[in-house]
Formats: sequence, structure tokens, C-alpha cells
Amino acid sequence: MIVTFIINFIILLITSSPTVCTGDSGELITASSTLGIAHPPGYPLYVLLGKIFSILIPYGNIAYRINCMSVFFGALSCGIIFLIIKALILNGSFSIKISKNSLWFCAFITALTLSFSHHLWSQSIQTKGGIYTLNAFFMTMLLYSLITEQNILLIIFLCGIGLGNHHTLTFYFPGVLLYLILNKKIEFSIKKINIYLLLFILGFSVYLYLFLRSRQNPIDNWDNPGIFENFLKVVFRIGYGGVMHIEERGGQLLRPISLLSQQIWEYTKNIFNTSTFIGFLLGVFGLIYSYKKKKKLFWSLLLIFILSGPFFMFLANKPVNEDTRDLLEPFHIPSIIIFTIWIGLSVSYITSKLKWSYGLFPGFVIFLFLTNFQKNNLRYNFFPYDLGKNILRTVKDNSILFLDKADESVFILAYMKLVNKERPSVDIYDCNASVFPNIYGDRYYWIKGKDRTLVRLPIERRLIQQTDKNIYYLSENPDYFDDMKFNKSGLLFILNNNLPNYNFSYIYVLRENISRYRDKILTYSYHLSLAKYYLATKQNSLAKNEFEQLKPLFKENISNEIAYMYYSNGLLDEAVEEYKTAIKNEPHKFEYYNNLGTILTKQKKFNEAISIYKKAIEISPSYIDAHYNLAVTYWEINNWTGVISEFEKVLRLNPNRTDVNKYIESAKRKL
Repeated sequence: MIVTFIINFIILLITSSPTVCTGDSGELITASSTLGIAHPPGYPLYVLLGKIFSILIPYGNIAYRINCMSVFFGALSCGIIFLIIKALILNGSFSIKISKNSLWFCAFITALTLSFSHHLWSQSIQTKGGIYTLNAFFMTMLLYSLITEQNILLIIFLCGIGLGNHHTLTFYFPGVLLYLILNKKIEFSIKKINIYLLLFILGFSVYLYLFLRSRQNPIDNWDNPGIFENFLKVVFRIGYGGVMHIEERGGQLLRPISLLSQQIWEYTKNIFNTSTFIGFLLGVFGLIYSYKKKKKLFWSLLLIFILSGPFFMFLANKPVNEDTRDLLEPFHIPSIIIFTIWIGLSVSYITSKLKWSYGLFPGFVIFLFLTNFQKNNLRYNFFPYDLGKNILRTVKDNSILFLDKADESVFILAYMKLVNKERPSVDIYDCNASVFPNIYGDRYYWIKGKDRTLVRLPIERRLIQQTDKNIYYLSENPDYFDDMKFNKSGLLFILNNNLPNYNFSYIYVLRENISRYRDKILTYSYHLSLAKYYLATKQNSLAKNEFEQLKPLFKENISNEIAYMYYSNGLLDEAVEEYKTAIKNEPHKFEYYNNLGTILTKQKKFNEAISIYKKAIEISPSYIDAHYNLAVTYWEINNWTGVISEFEKVLRLNPNRTDVNKYIESAKRKL
């Protein structure tokens, strides 16, 4: 087991992120380093362990040290899988006769199968993934304790303290209970139940950290759980939402059958893709084999597999798209652990029957490694760190920076400002009051929507009026105050200060890594923000360069959006070229033709515009805007017959468009 752990640890460590990552990474590092309160449910066990790792690891930045915790528990979970396979084969119930060396070989292959699965690997190499690898550790420990018939009191304590890390451990509880009942390992006397409750509460009491620490006003004090009412809301994620936030309408859950079938298919594909075709077949065979040989264990594992897999997808009730794939990815790990055990049983059985399979299974593991290595190698991923540095480089000394953007940028800056102590002369406030000092009041986080804006803007206005510091906003568009004008300055906006045009590539450094979805999203936002700045400051060639950086990031056709931005800034020639690119990429999009025709009309290229409008109408004969714009273009060249014909088509398609009647009459008079 130790050798298995060390090998897995080294491989995962080599591919782990060297610094802060995207997602909740910066927030969790900050909470751990400062002994603060993370987002609901607070993750007290993770925070405490993260603090220990930040002290015990003797080298590297704080982010890297806490990333090592993710690696540690990922590797440890694989080590425990090694022990589980050994225990299952050694107890004899599976009737697999195998030598000691062969058993070690099979258990080792199984451990590597879990380690090289995309889902566990992807979480073992980043900060937030430590939540899920720690969860995997508790899950594998529970399974090992059951299989080796450890004291039930230990199992119950593990259940309690495991919930101090992540609530999804509860999906294992019914399967654990079923196994204990089927094997008559649990008693239900009043005395025993009280002991069970006491041990469970003892483990669960790690949540008291949130209440006690919050009352000491730590730097990172999300939702202030030092107040008892807030404490309960944080622990049980009341009002926070997230994966388990189920949409409702009229008191009924929105669960169309089509969505459910998509979710189940998506889940099945995840199991297939993470284990490859060979691994999938091995897992299915192991499932069937376990049913034939040890039904009590089979039903317990199957119950855990269903509850933590398909049933979880049902509860999450999320549409199937790139956003939800990224969100749900770590939540597949619990069921993948069960599936890996079935793979291990299959490997052990085949090895006992076919001696030549010794060469087959290492090949399978190598194939799994090569399949998932590239997308799970974050060794050189400095992009989130560079993003934070570039934001801070934009800000002058003696300034205030308000953060009104997505969590990731805020969390990255929290790590740099609160942990690394960078830019001490810059005061930073988070408009969501999540990780930076809260200036909006204790009840602020529980206020939603427009009501929150009504609370925060007067406070920000007062702070701005009372200071002589430079005011910056990290925002999409900070037009909050009618009497204040903000100008774009690189990645930020600055108040009442129209700075000289500047090429920020002189001070910005960006080492891009776009192998992951969240990194792509942030990279897209980064280049788009700079492109808007360069457009606003008439640095058109620099804007074009930023736009070119956007195009490879996603399969979606973004030339249409780029064209509109060019058009909005009066760059008609550039807009025409981008619309032509958009049409080339998606020739069926009639709206693109209409937009291109509008610009050509503005450029007095009437014949080209007419041809383009006709193509839009050819694709969609009922597209009113194209008919209307074609009529306007005919007007420009005095083609009154064409004007009348197109406006009459507008009226036929929409009888309410009576505004065109006056143009029809006017055109008739000109014939």
C-alpha cells in the first residue's frame, strides 16, 4: 500500500498546479492560510487540514502547499483501493485463487486505474479538488472498514467527521447501513443508538470551528457564522444554492423526461470515458461477477453506485452543457470509486485464469495514462496567477479597487492580497462581500438581486466621496452612478481619469493554459476586456490582435460578436470582414447576412447589400428585418418597384407593421 501511495503521489504531484487555480481555489487557499470561513458549508475539516499542510510542507508558495493536500488525499484514496482489492480477494468469498505476487499486481493495477481516471486525476492536482479527494478518502476508508469488519464505532465516527468535509458523503450512508444490516454488524438497542449518535455528533462537531472562529473576526469570514442563525444557514447551505439547487415553478419540480434521459446518458458517457472502452467492459464484468459471488456486498455497492451516480444527477437537475459538465465533474468520483472496485475484481479474476493477461493490464493502464495526461497536466499552468498579477499591475498606488465580477477573479485576488500580502497600498472590496472585508453589513449576503444593489451603491458612493484615492472597478460595465464617469483602463475601469492610450502588453504577462474549461472562460474574458479597451482608445491593431486570441478558445462562432463590436465603434471595414467570416463559419445564419447588409448600406455599397439581403431572404423567406432593410436599400437607389414589393411583403408577414404604409404610398407617387 505504501509503495502504491508513493508512486501515485509522485505522478500526481508532477502534474499538479504550481500556484493558485481557477474556480474556488483562491478562496479556499485564503480560508486555509488565514484560518477563515470558506463558502457554505464552510468546509471546516478542509480548512483545518489545509492550514496544517501550509505549515508542514517546507517549500513552495502557500497555494502549492495546499495543492499538495489534494495530491496527498488523491494518492491515499488510491492506496486504500489497493487494500480493498487485497481484502476482497483474501477473504475467499470470490473464489479467486491467486498468488501473493499476482494479488499485489491486481491491486496495484486497480489503484492506478483510479489514479489515472480523468475525474480523480483532475481533482487531485488543484486546490478545490482537495475537497473531493478528501471526500474520496473518507469513502474508500468507509468501504475498507466495512469489508475488513472494523469496529462499527469507527465507521460511524468516519461518517460524522466526513460530513465535515462534504455533504455528498451522505449518498454512501444507505449502502453502508445496508451492508451492516445484511451482515448483522449493527444493533438497534437504545443504548447502542445513543452511542452511535454520540460518535456521529463527535465527528460532525468539527463544524463548531465555524462558529468559534467566526466570532474572532477572521479576514475571510463568509456569511459570519458566529451568529447562530447564520451558522445554521452556512452549515446546511440555506439560500446558497449550487449543484443541489433544484429549480421550481408553481411548487412543482421541473423534471422533463427528455432532460432526465440526457442526464443519465451523460452520466453513462462519463463512466465510459473515464475508464475507456476496456475499463468499462471490465467494470461491467466485475459487477456481474460480484453479484454471483457475494450478493450482500453487491447490493450494498450497487446502492452506493446508484445513489451517488444516477440519483445524484436526478437531484442536481442540471441541463447538459459545458458549464454543467465542468460543475458536475468532481461529483462523479464517488460512483467511479465503486466502478473501479468492480474493475479490480474483474482484473483479479482474469489474471487468475489467464496468465498472459499480465501483459494486457499494464498496457491498459498505460493507455489510460496517455489518454488523460495532457488534459490533466497543470504543471505549467500559471494563467490564474498571471491574471491576478495583471489586474494588480493596472492599479496605481494609493487606490481603492471594487470587485464586481465573477467569483474566480475575486478569489485569485484574495489569495494575492490576503495571503501573499501584495500591493498593501491598494484597498480592495468585494461587492459580494465573500472573502474581502465586508463593508456592506452582516445581512448583506442574504439579500438578493436588485435589493442588494440598493444596499451596496450608497455605501460605495459614500466611500468614494470621502476619499481622495484613485477609484477602480473590476466590472463588465460600472455605470452605477449618474454623476460619475468611468473610463476603461486595461482590464479595469477608473473613475474620472481619462488616462493616455497605453499598450498594456508592456506590463502584462500571460502564460496561457487553455486545457480546462474554466481557464478558457477566464482567458476569453481577459482578451475580450483588453480588446474593448483598445477599441475605446482607438488602438485598433491591438484590438484586432486580442480578438484573434479569442477565436481558437471555443467552437462557437464569435466572429459575429466581434463584428458587432467593430460596428459599434465605427470600424465598418473591420466589421464587414468579421461578418463575412461569421457567414463562412455558419452559412445558415440569416441574421448574419442581414447585419452585413446593414453595414454595406451604410457604406453606400448598395448592390452588394441587396445581394446579401436576398441571401438572407433565401434562407428565411419570412425574415421581416431583411425584407424591410432591402426595401430601405432599394429606396437609396430609387428602385421604387422594389421598395413597394418589399414593404408589402413586410405588411403581409406582419399586418401590425402599418408604419410601412406611408412609405408604400410615397414610393407609388414616385413611380
